[in-house]
Amino acid sequence: MAITTPFSHGPRVSPQAATQYLQRLFMQPAHQVPPVCLWGKHGIGKTEMVLALAKEKDWPCQMISPAQFEEMGDLIGLPYLDNIADGEALSRFAPPEWIPRGEGPGILLIDDFNRADDRILRGLMALWQERRLSSWALPDNWFILLTGNPEGQQYSVTPVDEATISRMLHLELVFEIDSWTAWAKAEGIPAMAIEFVRQQPEMIDGEQTTARTLTFLFRLWQQYGQPMPPDPQLELLAHSAVGAQAAQAFVAYLANETIPLPSASDFLDAKAETQQSLLEELLAGELPKVDRLATLGQRILDYLKTHPELSALQAAGLEQFLLLPKLPADQRLVLLHGISKQGHPVLGQLLKHSELSRLVLG
Repeated sequence: MAITTPFSHGPRVSPQAATQYLQRLFMQPAHQVPPVCLWGKHGIGKTEMVLALAKEKDWPCQMISPAQFEEMGDLIGLPYLDNIADGEALSRFAPPEWIPRGEGPGILLIDDFNRADDRILRGLMALWQERRLSSWALPDNWFILLTGNPEGQQYSVTPVDEATISRMLHLELVFEIDSWTAWAKAEGIPAMAIEFVRQQPEMIDGEQTTARTLTFLFRLWQQYGQPMPPDPQLELLAHSAVGAQAAQAFVAYLANETIPLPSASDFLDAKAETQQSLLEELLAGELPKVDRLATLGQRILDYLKTHPELSALQAAGLEQFLLLPKLPADQRLVLLHGISKQGHPVLGQLLKHSELSRLVLG
């Protein structure tokens, strides 16, 4: 791993490597671990990585954005008089609402810290060094993590001096396709969208098209029902979310890579060999197109809603599809439960087969 410049952004690492590094640090007593700053361009996934790590460990994560602090009171709290013995009183500061109060372990995430005003940054130094501000202290078992954008890259950030930098540990996050793929699969991003990024990672230019904006696009595309070319809504959605080059590339990719799905009627009329061929095509490759298979299953359920009586050929076609050995078990179960919920008459025929009967009754 190449180091950038002294007191700058630290080693360049993937989010996966950064997570492993933090996991090792979290094995130490929190009050003995310096704050860790995660540097990187916008949209690289710094904040999401920390939140995912806290969720994985089942730790609370208190996040603040000091760029929103306008007064020092937002940072150190408001003063009050604390009466002590013999009628004397001391002026103390009440901890602000964002200060963690539980024992932990937990993470205090100071997001986009170098977008804060210089006064706020200087005030935060005591928190990083002493783990306290004025009259209150951070609980011992809370780790401090920060995120920041690099200077000198057209970001509206406050320059950070070496005295501040030297009180932290530093990592610079960079986009790494395997780390993103693992994260995207866990988040339920459609397989076709993941494959697009794997085939054309150069689309992420770090400007308008980032890992974050692509994720916005893919999630909205999924919510829209995954429209395909030549649907004009697909063009509008893509160009509104990412840069023009990436938008055009995604639309072109869908146009070239889409496996056409038959109508439910045609599929149920088809021979077992035809159904098997489509199933193998959908499940081929490193990233099986299970989302397209689920779409086919939903088409079948929608067709059954409007066709309470199936022809003998279609009823047999549905049965043979459900019995295909390569049909994923979860897809088979979703279809059977959907048919059962509808109370469709074809269910009686399906239950005559012992394997299907066990799935429904189970």
